[in-house]
Amino acid sequence: MLKRTDPAAAYKRVDFEALVAGSDTNGLVRMCFADAGAALDRALWADANGRDDVRGRALERAQLGLITLLSGLDMEQPVSKSLDVFYRSLLARVTNAQKHFNRTAVEMTRDDLADIAASLLGEPRKVA
Repeated sequence: MLKRTDPAAAYKRVDFEALVAGSDTNGLVRMCFADAGAALDRALWADANGRDDVRGRALERAQLGLITLLSGLDMEQPVSKSLDVFYRSLLARVTNAQKHFNRTAVEMTRDDLADIAASLLGEPRKVA
């Protein structure tokens, strides 16, 4: 028997896979930053609205984005060692937030991630 799939989720997944398949390295990095930042925003929203289930999933998504950024580092490049330390510190904050949510730490993580994304990608920093 076929598994029932939410049509909206299926279309979203296909759309995302097409976006990934059509992206270059910079596009993939940009997506990782955007997805991790959006996940942290969702976690903050969920915390403010008492949605622990959404908060937990959002923090997991942010972790995945940070792990992806870490795994994509070319350690032959001089800046990669600094980025490795930086991403690991952000990952530690997100991991700690899963156990003991600290709104200020999550906001700082989101802002730090946005700052480094703007710097690396040469884009202006969007102030919330």
